[in-house]
Amino acid sequence: MRKDREGTILVFVSAISFGFMPIFGRFAYVQGVGVDELLFIRFLLAFLIMGTLLSASHRLVLPKRTDLLALIVLGALGYFLQSTFYFSALLFSPVAIVALLLYTYPVFVTLGAYALGWEQVSRRLAGAFIIALIGLVLVVNPFGTAIGLGVFLAFGSAVVYTLYILGGSKVLRRVNGDVAAFYVMGAASVSFGLTGALTGSIRLNWSVAGWFWVVTIALVCTVLAATTFFLGISRIGPSRAALISLMEPVTAVLLSLALFGNRLTISQWFGGLLILVSTIITTLYGKPLNREPHP
Repeated sequence: MRKDREGTILVFVSAISFGFMPIFGRFAYVQGVGVDELLFIRFLLAFLIMGTLLSASHRLVLPKRTDLLALIVLGALGYFLQSTFYFSALLFSPVAIVALLLYTYPVFVTLGAYALGWEQVSRRLAGAFIIALIGLVLVVNPFGTAIGLGVFLAFGSAVVYTLYILGGSKVLRRVNGDVAAFYVMGAASVSFGLTGALTGSIRLNWSVAGWFWVVTIALVCTVLAATTFFLGISRIGPSRAALISLMEPVTAVLLSLALFGNRLTISQWFGGLLILVSTIITTLYGKPLNREPHP
């Protein structure tokens, strides 16, 4: 009983921490922080801090060569693209829309697992997919407003994260999640560093406030969020953890309404509810794949 309670609290803390990420990202943008440099510092700091924590607990190990190569590719390409799409979407669309569109990924993961022959899709899961598509259309609201670049980027983020989960699921069965996250974050930081050096987009000449928000994203929305998630999932399992993680988009939506005045129409609210319902159905009746919390 105590283990369940601790696990629930840990995953809840993780979900709330991740939910703050787009909010802090918006605050960083106001201070003149660019997407590439924000993500470079975020992943670099997270890599160094997680490495220190793993070393201190004698849990930092070197995976097998094939697994290490897979983790490097997942970070250098998967995390790089997913984070770029997600944080770039925040420049063009309201936080609430971006957060809700990202959370279509569990349904697409199940669909991808079915296409690969990993899972049989029941009527419930087929219904969840249809519900998610209806919710997606309602949130995007194509008949009420023009579909902007932010919507495509947010949806692209969900698609890339789906491919990341499917691609990394077998590796994550052999490598502990927090250890895998360490190597993935390191590879992602290298990708952002090289991209920034080639494009000249990494300046780091921010104000104190800019540095505050970037460091906060690294500490709270990455290290704390990832660590509490892995600790929690070890106590209550992936299915229950995934359900509690629904607090992430809820947190992002409510905070965006309170802080930025982002207003959703009734149809968008209903669409967001459908996306969350589809995720709950997928979590309850789908085959859980080993996965990390999103970047």
